[in-house]
Amino acid sequence: MGKIATDFKSQLERTNFADARSWFEESAHLQATSPENLKPVADDHYFRSFELSREELDEYRDAGLAAISRGEVAALVLAGGQASRLGSSQPKGTVPLGIATSSPDCLLGIQAAKISALQRLAAKKFPGTDPKIQWVIMTSQGTEKTTRDFVDTLIKNYNFDSNQVTMFNQDEIAAYDLEGNFLLAEFGKLVTAPNGNGGLYSALSPYLPELRKKGVKYFHVYCVDNILCKVADPHFLGMSIVKKADVATKTVPKTVGELVGSVCLDNGKPRVVEYSELGAELAELKSADGKFLFGAGSIANHFFTIDFLDRVCSPSMRLPYHRALKKISHLDKNGDLVKPDKPNAIKLEQFVFDVFEHSENFYIWEVNRAEEFSPLKNAESTGKDCLSTCLRDLAAVDKKWLEDVGVKTTSEKPLYLLADVSYDGEGLEELRDRQIRPEDVESDETLQKFFPKRPTA
Repeated sequence: MGKIATDFKSQLERTNFADARSWFEESAHLQATSPENLKPVADDHYFRSFELSREELDEYRDAGLAAISRGEVAALVLAGGQASRLGSSQPKGTVPLGIATSSPDCLLGIQAAKISALQRLAAKKFPGTDPKIQWVIMTSQGTEKTTRDFVDTLIKNYNFDSNQVTMFNQDEIAAYDLEGNFLLAEFGKLVTAPNGNGGLYSALSPYLPELRKKGVKYFHVYCVDNILCKVADPHFLGMSIVKKADVATKTVPKTVGELVGSVCLDNGKPRVVEYSELGAELAELKSADGKFLFGAGSIANHFFTIDFLDRVCSPSMRLPYHRALKKISHLDKNGDLVKPDKPNAIKLEQFVFDVFEHSENFYIWEVNRAEEFSPLKNAESTGKDCLSTCLRDLAAVDKKWLEDVGVKTTSEKPLYLLADVSYDGEGLEELRDRQIRPEDVESDETLQKFFPKRPTA
């Protein structure tokens, strides 16, 4: 038997055809919600961070930093996606950004740098501790190797302990044609795809005992593509810990007509409801204070306790599969390659937020979009959620931090801070009241501690 036949036999033996058939059929009959069953999350479980007092924010921040100082926090990044919509075959987390604020210069690099800065912040707040945030990285077959190579470099560059990083792959499942038949990618190979970000739970399950042994109690789960993500955000963690939440989610206020899902209650249980399910009337409904009643926009940024994850990672817990229409190249019955120009196939995906309904104490933490949410999703030609908008938003955050310490710049060219010099605007006092031009960085050793040596637009 040749290698192609052996590999194909192995792939077929790993495929549970009965499960694959039932997933396809069940996904066609998912129960849609009824608008009359939907209600906003109650105010006492819904915190708008930008409306809280300094005392409240400090209480939550200190609680989060305390948990970090005790080694109780894991930051788990969903990094299974490729940058195909950006015109790249690389994993989204490793695409070069062109600003050199981290090494390597990519989204994962910024996140590693922020973890390093946050550990220093926790150690400063709690002297005598040695904070270690566990970094847990979920990849897919298509992103694993490149991501692992980048992460190995990040471990060295940001002085992570070797036992501080855990990597694993999410599962791949077969894709279908519109009638539910499997597709061939090539002779002797089925078309498969990652099973969605909700594949986290089955993939994470074998690693939970070891993470618990390392002392982890709380998880911050986030998507790799948000350049402004506050990894292991101590305010968010602290609020969740103080309120004894088992699940919490970070949201941004939705804008008119925005199509992102809304976090709300469905028959009293927390859920993310798509715009199409919500309907235009409910989506635009406002409270007496002028806020959208269903305005908590989901940004794939969540808090879980390890005890909650133990429950939902159990093999007995089955999440539904949702259908996604895709354009998929495949071999036809004559063995000829088909390259479709419109959606011709179905991928099944599980959603990470479908476990919310099992929460017993659920909270929302709403944040300022301009400070915390700018995803890299699209090609530059779209002009939205693309590299230039991400860099614009990152530059705006860095500019605000610099202005807060009195820095003035005479150039329109953005000044990007090195990602590990500050987690949230702290530690910049040495720059107070300075006037800085991007070209000054080349010759000023003090500035080179804060900025990339060759800042770019």
